[in-house]
Amino acid sequence: MRRKTVLIFTMLCTILSSCANRQAPNSFNCPEIDRQPNIYPDYAAITVPPNIAPLNFLIREDGVAHYVEISSQEGNKIKLSSRSAAIKIPLKKWRRLLQSNRGQKLLISIWVKEKDGNWRRYSDIVNKIASDEIESHLAYRLIKPLFVYWDQMGLYQRDLTSFRERPIFLNRATGDNCINCHSFDRHDPDRFLFHVRAGEVGTAMMLAYDGESYKIDTSTPFNSAVAYRAWHPNGRLIAFSANTVRQFFHMVGEIRDVYDKASDLVIYDLHSNTISTSDKIASAERMETYPEWSPDGRYLYYCVTDGLQAYDAYEEHPYAQIKYDLMRIPYDSEKNAWGDVEPMLLAHALNLSVTHPKVSPDGKRILFCMSGYGNFSIYKRDSDLYLMDVTSKEFRALDELNSDKSDSYHCWSQDGRWVVYSSKRLDGMCARPYFSHMDEDGVFSKPFVLPQKDPAFYESFAKTFNIPEFVDGPVTVRPQKLAKTAWDKDGLIKAKLDPSVAARYEEPEEAMWKPVQKK
Repeated sequence: MRRKTVLIFTMLCTILSSCANRQAPNSFNCPEIDRQPNIYPDYAAITVPPNIAPLNFLIREDGVAHYVEISSQEGNKIKLSSRSAAIKIPLKKWRRLLQSNRGQKLLISIWVKEKDGNWRRYSDIVNKIASDEIESHLAYRLIKPLFVYWDQMGLYQRDLTSFRERPIFLNRATGDNCINCHSFDRHDPDRFLFHVRAGEVGTAMMLAYDGESYKIDTSTPFNSAVAYRAWHPNGRLIAFSANTVRQFFHMVGEIRDVYDKASDLVIYDLHSNTISTSDKIASAERMETYPEWSPDGRYLYYCVTDGLQAYDAYEEHPYAQIKYDLMRIPYDSEKNAWGDVEPMLLAHALNLSVTHPKVSPDGKRILFCMSGYGNFSIYKRDSDLYLMDVTSKEFRALDELNSDKSDSYHCWSQDGRWVVYSSKRLDGMCARPYFSHMDEDGVFSKPFVLPQKDPAFYESFAKTFNIPEFVDGPVTVRPQKLAKTAWDKDGLIKAKLDPSVAARYEEPEEAMWKPVQKK
């Protein structure tokens, strides 16, 4: 009986193998096409992390069947047969192949079967497997490309080693209010913040810190509620901009636009719950925004332009004259003492405007955006990425990353080998996360879009991936806990103003204050 069972099993395997082979091409009557096949998304000539999720794709060549082999120097080939043009790569086989071939080529060989039964083979797609891994998770906000109101939105985390996506926080838990400007302390999933605005829960900063959650009113007699943010490397201080934002609309092209009526920089101390600042970074005559610390915490980089009164002389399109320059200022975090402002790039002299400076983890380079005007680069079709050498201040446009659509908000990996940024290159409407590897000479590889389980995902998913941020592990604080804190009016923490800072506004109502506990 046992021998009979084994025989039947062997026969079944032979039959299945024969069926599979009928879908595979052979070396006869199989002409080679002297070009690479068209695939979507564009996963050709790229460098991929050895821990990235499978690069599932569509074959965009006419045919009735498809055969794919994915191979490298070591290990077994991944062989896939499909009547559909959608190629979905098995996760375990993909992981084994990439992990065994760090630093090697990754070949994708594609055959397409024609209606007459003959196969044709295309030139191999040649990619590279990097030696450097990428962070395990990516955080982002998903929003619809709406104009004057918000709808359902949420903060999400995606496991970059698989296709698992989970919510960090959903605005339906707080009355469909606006949530924005998330940020992590040195990629730490246990320390992050975001803002809730308007609605029944009010306007406040939500802070997750070592397992606890806090709701903080950051407005003081000096500043309105804070917005754009940057964690100091000591994990205690956070630089913020306080912005008065206005939205307006154009008749043609990118309809939406944004400008600031006023903005200043402030420093928030988590442990003392105190807002402080200096007239060097918060002047009524200037608008300062987009703070960013150097990795050693000794410099604060930021963008600055003149106050709106300086543009009153322009009767036609005064908003288009607003150009932001890139500055930095020394800072002593122990003494809370500021040095003298140093210009890094006077972009207005180039008739351009700087946004989103991000310093590389080794402190040697600054990745930033420039566009024709203003400080909301995601709405600027001409927004491109640039790279500056901190020592020489020389910079160049990153042609290897830029497109003819908006290329904007970006984030470095912890080791400085990977960047993720927002690009609207697929349709000009929605921003998607793109990844690129940087070599030791500061040259970036061809970017590739975040892989999805369904390779046709981006053809129908009409939401923007806003503010992609690398995270070193999954966020563990539950959305329900954050929502409970957001609704807790009695637990609201009221930030204090440093007594050495002169008030600009009337004293707001008193509220309960609880300092964030050190750990």
